[in-house]
Amino acid sequence: MKNHVLKNSGIAIGLFGALVVSSSFAQEFMPAMRHPGARIAMSKAQVSTRMSDSPTYTYTLLSYPGTLDTQGVGINPDALDPDLGGQSGTARPKIKVVGAWSSPDGTSQTGFLARVSGTKPVRETYDLLNDPLGSLVQQPYSINDFGQIVGDYYMGEIGGSYIFHSYELDGDKFIPLNVPFVGAVSTFSPAINNTGEIVGGWTDSAGNSHGYTLIGGAYTSFDYPGGGQIQLYLSVNSQGDIAGSYADASGNVHGFLRRGDTYTSIDFPGAVYTASTGINDADEIVGSYCPTSQCLATGGEGLQGFILKNGIYTTFAIPGEYATALASINNKGVLMGNYYDANVSAADTANHVYTFLATPTP
Repeated sequence: MKNHVLKNSGIAIGLFGALVVSSSFAQEFMPAMRHPGARIAMSKAQVSTRMSDSPTYTYTLLSYPGTLDTQGVGINPDALDPDLGGQSGTARPKIKVVGAWSSPDGTSQTGFLARVSGTKPVRETYDLLNDPLGSLVQQPYSINDFGQIVGDYYMGEIGGSYIFHSYELDGDKFIPLNVPFVGAVSTFSPAINNTGEIVGGWTDSAGNSHGYTLIGGAYTSFDYPGGGQIQLYLSVNSQGDIAGSYADASGNVHGFLRRGDTYTSIDFPGAVYTASTGINDADEIVGSYCPTSQCLATGGEGLQGFILKNGIYTTFAIPGEYATALASINNKGVLMGNYYDANVSAADTANHVYTFLATPTP
């Protein structure tokens, strides 16, 4: 993948919290002028999906305390908080979300871990999450039920290519994730499953991007067949199936599923852009798509989320808002995503991003 393809993928990536870096860095990360911790009331009618046979959801908005911009990226697969000490042999229901928030002056992006439990009321607790050896721009991407977290941080540009370094956080220890491949200059967008398998991307010195797996301490590189270039965000379920996105030779972005050595392209019907961002153990895949060229031209106006299950696509959108993207889906069908509010403009898309959980209603 050449650098211009990576930049184009920011249409969807910016919505679910991946690092989006440009020469106008401070402007890109300037949050909306809202009161810290303010919530937006969302009625069931407003947030219902558009297909009559789709499930209904209960919605929870997440906001890091005292900030104006919260972007979620990953959710733990089974929404459990295991008793790792082995005292009770039980696991408590608890959704964990990793993501990032931007500083008010737009000069930094800080990772967080949110723990969400209860229903009435919903209880949220937040912890900061930054690799102390990293930069001022950090992003955790994925978390499993055992609290293992993977992420990356931005270190600038070399020859027009973005440079990222990745890490795994296990307990209180940050472990570098650096692929050993010849010519590698950057590692990005890692994901981890409940068995500890890690997938991610890496960039070579020519600016081309590839995927990798890290299983049992061994790194293995992979590429989408036919020269497709791996994009910023990948996901892996407990069976080792990988969902992600690639750019073709013309720079068009498509989703994909890799099961074993078999690759399947994912394109929402009629869409001009499709990005797959999450997969669960039931092979439900989520992501986002641009339905028109206008969506691409404006940096995401009209972007919509999708759920792919048993070969059937279901649109998911927050009606009346500028754009919606789904980032993750756990094994209970809980969706996590982000949306741009209706006050956003094409020149100011990074300033109006909000995170939500959508829990299926029994």
